[in-house]
Amino acid sequence: MKIRTEKPSTIRSQDRRGIVTRNNNSSIFSSELGRQEEILLDNDRQMLADLKERLFDAGEKLEKDPSVANFSAFCELIGKFAKKATSMAYRIDTLTGNMGTRPLDVVTIIDKEVDELYHLVMQGQRCRIQIAAKILSIKGLIVKLIA
Repeated sequence: MKIRTEKPSTIRSQDRRGIVTRNNNSSIFSSELGRQEEILLDNDRQMLADLKERLFDAGEKLEKDPSVANFSAFCELIGKFAKKATSMAYRIDTLTGNMGTRPLDVVTIIDKEVDELYHLVMQGQRCRIQIAAKILSIKGLIVKLIA
């Protein structure tokens, strides 16, 4: 058995214990994870901005020419935008209580900026959504008249 009196190098000893750290006491893993999360968040925000621009363009086309093709494109984009924005802005947690009580769903805002953007876009598109609803009701009436 050999006993060493000198201390092993700090990186090597910490690496064996699984806690390799940088100078600012944050692990390499957590800093890399944070960097990757920032990249994903930037990509998601860029995708949301692109959807918003496409939605406004489709809304303008719908106002100028309220055709079925423009209507379906607008509805598809508003659905995509709403789905993406709500997935980025909110988190739903289900809390269960004692036996016999119903579970509760708690909605938490996790990104206030995206929440505000979602509300602003939906308020701005309200008139266009009403146009889309009118087209849908007229389309339903035409189907009823044909049948």
